[in-house]
Formats: sequence, structure tokens, C-alpha cells
Amino acid sequence: MNRLLRYLRVILKWRKLIFFNTIGLTLIAVVISFVLPYRYAATAQLLPPPEEDPFGIASALSGGAGSRLRRLATGGGFGSSSSDLMVGILSSRSVMEKVAERCSIIDYYRIKNHSMEGALETLDKMTGLKVTDEGIVRITVEAKTPKLAAKLANCYVEELDDFLRHSNISQGHNMRVFVEHRLSEVESNLALAQESLKVFQQRHRVVTVDEETKAAIDAYAELKSKLYLKEAELGMMEGVSSLENPYVMSLRGEVKAFRNQLRRLEKGGSKEGFGVGFAVSFESLPAVAAEFLRRYRDFKIQEEAYSMLYQQYEYARILEARDTPTLTVLDYAVPPERRSFPRRTVIIIAVFLFSLVAGIAFAFVSEYFDHIRDTRPEEYRGWQEIRGQLPAILHKSIRLFRFRKKKAE
Repeated sequence: MNRLLRYLRVILKWRKLIFFNTIGLTLIAVVISFVLPYRYAATAQLLPPPEEDPFGIASALSGGAGSRLRRLATGGGFGSSSSDLMVGILSSRSVMEKVAERCSIIDYYRIKNHSMEGALETLDKMTGLKVTDEGIVRITVEAKTPKLAAKLANCYVEELDDFLRHSNISQGHNMRVFVEHRLSEVESNLALAQESLKVFQQRHRVVTVDEETKAAIDAYAELKSKLYLKEAELGMMEGVSSLENPYVMSLRGEVKAFRNQLRRLEKGGSKEGFGVGFAVSFESLPAVAAEFLRRYRDFKIQEEAYSMLYQQYEYARILEARDTPTLTVLDYAVPPERRSFPRRTVIIIAVFLFSLVAGIAFAFVSEYFDHIRDTRPEEYRGWQEIRGQLPAILHKSIRLFRFRKKKAE
């Protein structure tokens, strides 16, 4: 109780300073809260793409930045979620520059020297991008006027949609050209394999093979065609990505695994061997049967590869021709009716509490120094020396800060 009484006595002793400090700073906060320029926040919300492929086609040629954009447009994910990818595109320089130009940020905010860097820095401070727990992308922009805030947020939506649309068209074009070239090669090989099989059948009067052997060859052909697709995908990705790209390295691993599996099937002589019933190698078959199976196998490989490549070719054509909106907008931004800043009540309450606590703290600190001045003069003199050195330390710190800032500029 004695300690509590001492505290109350200190507060009562310094009551005038505490009172006037609190009232004075609170009044200043009230004035400042009315003087501060208004800011208004407008918000647009985008839904993440659906999980299913709207075209009903499972893309085998996928990977890299262009592929991830295509997956974003068609609902598939790779690595990070589609919502996170959308946020990354929105915060990119290419999108922000177009938004700044369309909304005349340089003129409206009077950016010095009409600097685009200054405009982008200003726009970045005005913009807030967030992904909710449900995956919804929220674009919030604070501006001087309600109309400008809504216009900026909607410009972000439009530029994101335009970026994705053109990226999809470009990606579709690149895919179509590459797959078209491979499809032409496989088509020629298929015609040759078909003619070779036909001539061999006519010459040796071989009509067909038993179902077990046919199933083995079909399985081998499917595996071989998948290897062709992976090799084609790897070739395309190596042309547009660095060799250290994680997806390119992953593709190399898949190609190697396919080749190893094919080698195991081709060896024969074991339960994993390829041939009649997967257990008899081609070397143990009669010459005519072995030659027929080889030609039949080559034909099935080219046929399977052509079928898969043709699906990718049609998909690439659809992607190239697609010029429709790629985003689902949950809410477009509308001009807000109330300001988002300054929040006068919050400012006034915060300053009131801060000034009250600061006044009480100052009273106790002053009382403490008065006490040690009378009871412990040596300690008091030590504090006085530190106090005397503070202005010099502060002055040096300011000079160093200005020097570094000037050097950075």
C-alpha cells in the first residue's frame, strides 16, 4: 500500500504537466486529423480459375512460365497456386507501368521529372494485393479521390486479363508451330511404317499376330510415344528456358526414366523382357515373325505418337485462337462512399493514450533523477555526462544518414 501511495503522490505532484501534456497533444492530434489529406480505398476481387480444364484436354506439353500462364487460364496449377501467380503478375513492372500510364499517375501526383520510377513507387505504396484463405485475389487501391481509386483497381483487373490473354495466344502459337513440325515428321514416318507393314504382309502372307503379342506391342508403342512427347517437350523448353530451369531438369529425369523402362522391355529373356508374352525376346522368334513384329511395332509407335501429338496440336490451335476474357471477376471496384484515411477517432484515441502514458512516464523519470541527485550524487553525475553527449551523438548520426542518402542518390 505504501508503494501505491508513493505512485499516487508522484502523479498528483506532476498532475499539471500530465494534464496539459495530454490535452495539448490530443488537441494537436485533432487539428492534424482534420488537416491530413483524405484517401479513399476501392477494392476489386477475382475468383481463382476452376480446377477442371474447360477444353477437356489434358496437356502433355506443359512447363515453364508460359505453361504456368496457360495452366492459370485453364485452371491447372503448377508449383504455387493460381491465386499467388495472379498476385505475382499484378505486382510485375509490365502491368504496373500500363496502369500508371492509363491513370496518369505522373501528372496526377506531380511526380518529379516525370519519372516512371517515381510513378511506380507511388503506385506500389497505393496498392495492396492479398490472397484470402479461400483463394480469392483482392486488389485494394488507395487514392486521393473515390473515382481514381476505383479506376486504378479496375485497371489492374483489365491489364491482368489482357496480359493473360496475349500470353495464352503467344504460348498457343509457339506450341502450335512446334507441335505442327513434329506432327509432320511423325505423319511421314507413320505413312512409311504403314506401307512397309503392308508390303511385308503381302509378300509373306502374314495377316495378324496373337492377342498376347499384340497387347505387348501396344503397351510398348504407348510407352514409346510418351517418350516422343517428353522429348519434344524437352526440346521446346530447352529453346525458351535456361538449362538450370527446375522444370527442364525434371523433364530430363522423366525422359531418362522412359528410356530405361524401354530398354528393360527390349532386353527380353526375363519377366520384364519385351516380346511374346513380355517374356520371350525377338531374337528367339523365327526370322519372318520377328521382322513382322518389328514392323508392326514401328507402325504402332508412330500411330500412337501421331494420335497424342494431334491432340496437342488441336489444343494449341484452340489456345492460339482464344481471345476471350480469362478472369472471373467477383467484384469490380466501385467508388467508395467513405474515406479510408485519416481515421480521426483512432488517431485521437491513440494520441490521447500515448500522451497520457508519456506524461506519467516523464513524471516518474524526473522523480527518480531528483531522488538520486540527493541520495546518489555520483550516479547522477554519470547520467548527466551521458545526457551531455547525446546531442553530439545525434548530430553525427544525422550527418552520417544524410551522407549515405546523398551517396545512394
